[in-house]
Order: sequence, then structure tokens, then C-alpha cells
Amino acid sequence: MNYFDDKVAIVTGSSLGIGKAIAIKLLELNCKVVITARNKQRLAKTYAEIKKDGDQLLMQAGDVSKLEDCKNLIEKTIEHFGRLDILINNAGLSMEGEVVDLKPDVFKNIMDVNYLGSVYPSQLAIPHLKSTEGSILFISSLAAIRGLPGFAPYASSKMALTALSESLAIELKPFNIHVGIAYLGFTKNDPEKTIFNKDGELIPQPTRNGFKQKDVSKVATQILLMIKQRKFKSYFNLMGLSINFLNRIFPRAYHFTLSRLYKKYQSE
Repeated sequence: MNYFDDKVAIVTGSSLGIGKAIAIKLLELNCKVVITARNKQRLAKTYAEIKKDGDQLLMQAGDVSKLEDCKNLIEKTIEHFGRLDILINNAGLSMEGEVVDLKPDVFKNIMDVNYLGSVYPSQLAIPHLKSTEGSILFISSLAAIRGLPGFAPYASSKMALTALSESLAIELKPFNIHVGIAYLGFTKNDPEKTIFNKDGELIPQPTRNGFKQKDVSKVATQILLMIKQRKFKSYFNLMGLSINFLNRIFPRAYHFTLSRLYKKYQSE
């Protein structure tokens, strides 16, 4: 029997991209999966696309930045499946723009979804995960290692997840609940993915040229391996390991490198 067989997992932000890929992989491993996202129409489309024979998949639309929606998510999961083994906090929003130009709502929206949208489900899931000795995994980013110019709210929200995961790892150790945080690098975008511009408007995610982008299916496989091994932190690729090393050992040099890269980016 494989590790995920008959376990119950919630994957937030699972209507597209990495979240959808994780849900697909879990279903292939005979895990019972709850998919959730704010966009009900897109979520329903994903549900119809990935649903298998049997009763392995549950759809529960909702906004993870709203406490009431998170309560409904956990309650419906327990009502339908009777237990919870894994919570993957994947839902997130990104943005582009310098701090001076950003409307205040951009900061609030990013923090509400990326940070509180992980806090709320985790708080509500913990009592159920105690009985299964399950896992909470936070999907973070290399932007959490050091603040990136042009992405301050996003980097801040992902850095906050590091503090949250570190605190929870100690608090939940007596209950044998695994806590993990994955620092993802550049991943191939879903064509439907959107980000906030400086005015707080949702626009299509720009194409990232010049960076090697990892396939979402491979990223999903690494995430599930991290849960299986009950690993705390993972940087997933050589770039992540290198950035983490440089930032810890040579912070000034890395700061200088970021400054040069951003200056080059602005001139293009």
C-alpha cells in the first residue's frame, strides 16, 4: 500500500496550475481529495476534468482569505470523508510593481490570500490532524529567501509563511503533526493565471523569459515526496539551494547581484 492510499487531502487553490497538478497526482495515488478555489466556474471545470470513478473527489468553492469559507471547507471535508490527513496551503496571488507605486489594496489582498489564506485553514484543520498525525504543507517561493524589488508584497507574504511554519513545527511536534514549507522556483504558468498590477487590477501573468521553468507535474511530484518523507524545508532545485546559500553566507554579494539584475530589468 502506498503512503497516500485512502488518505484525505485538501489542496487550496486547486482549480489550475500547481494546485491542480497536486490534486491529479494525489488521485492517481488513491488519495481522497478536496479541491477548492474562489472561481466556482473554473473549479467546476477542473472537477469535471479530473474526476475519477468512485467517490474520491470533492469540490468546495470558497475564498481562503475569508474565515467563514474556511470553516465550510473543513466542515464539508469531515462531513463527506470523515477525516483529514493532509492540508496543502497552495492558494496564492502574485503582483508586480514598486512599493511607491502600489495601491494599498494590493498589499492587503496579497497578505489576505497568501498569509491569512494559509493561517485560517491551518488553524481549523489542526484538531482533525491531531487524530491522524497528518501533515500541513505551505507552498512558498524563492522570493521568501530575500525580498525582491518589484515584488515586495508577494515576498513579504511568503516570508511570513516561513515564520508561521517554524512556529507550528514546534507547537505541533508533541502531536506528531508534520509541518513543511516548499520554496518553489520558476514554474510553468497556467495560461489562465493572473496577477495584480500596481493599480490592483488583475492582469494575465507575464511570460518569464530567460529563466528555466519547471513543469508543474514534476513540481507536484516533489511536493508529495516531501510530504511522504515528512520533510520540513525544501528548495527543490539548484537555483533555490544556491540562493539560500548565498543569502546566508554572502548576503552583501547577493544584495549587490539583485540590485544589478533589477537595474538591467528596468532598462529593458
